Amino acid sequence: MRTTRKTLLVSGAAVVLAAGVIWTIMGRAQGGAGQQPPPQRNAVTVTQVRPDMIGTYEDLIKNIANPALQKAGVPWRWTWATVSGQGFTRISVQPLANYAQLDQPGALQRGLGPEGVANYNAKLRPTIVSTHNYVETLRQDLSILSGSSTPPAFAVVQVFQVAPGKGDEFTSSMTEDYLPNYRKAGVRDFFAFAVNFGAPGGRILTLRPIGKYAELDQPGLLNRAGLSEEATDKIAARRAAVASVIDNETVRFVPELSFGMPSVRATN
Repeated sequence: MRTTRKTLLVSGAAVVLAAGVIWTIMGRAQGGAGQQPPPQRNAVTVTQVRPDMIGTYEDLIKNIANPALQKAGVPWRWTWATVSGQGFTRISVQPLANYAQLDQPGALQRGLGPEGVANYNAKLRPTIVSTHNYVETLRQDLSILSGSSTPPAFAVVQVFQVAPGKGDEFTSSMTEDYLPNYRKAGVRDFFAFAVNFGAPGGRILTLRPIGKYAELDQPGLLNRAGLSEEATDKIAARRAAVASVIDNETVRFVPELSFGMPSVRATN
């Protein structure tokens, strides 16, 4: 079967996207006092799996890919599954220390060896409809980080396309209108990522962990923060003038296809 590449409306890290991203989702914050920590980047792969081969695909990830990545020194890898949107989609997220890492043999090849990775890919390819790879960087200035050490059960993922030349206005809207009110509404974690490669420029992915689906029945976060409908409408209009929502999905964490835990420095 020929594997195709599809245009990405990012599914989770998103998670999603991703990532957090994705989640995921999250990179490792480093650097001493007075030093700017390095960018926290993730490599994300969105895979649409053949429905009749989802079991084979997950067995390969669980029993071959993840042990090999751990052997190669990858500290964590999280996998998400779409709840809404394209079915039978899996989103894997793992840290990317720097772009120079891409010049070296991949972690899977280091863990399995050239022959082993060739055999693995030969088994994996028939299970896949399409894949899409991209790189995302955590926007700490647009995030709320509690430093939680517990993987979220689910997450709400949104993808924004920021209009050309409107990046500063989008940032101001997020930092002045949304983040303060999200904190008032009790949000402990909210991740925002800039999508660097694999999607058009100006794309921002946000991921908000939730503990259960019932949270989606609650009023919107701005309403929970105590804002009136008039105030929330003004905030929404301000953001709509500079960015559009191109994807809005929910994803669930897949613990049996994941390992490790990102180290995230709390900022709130």
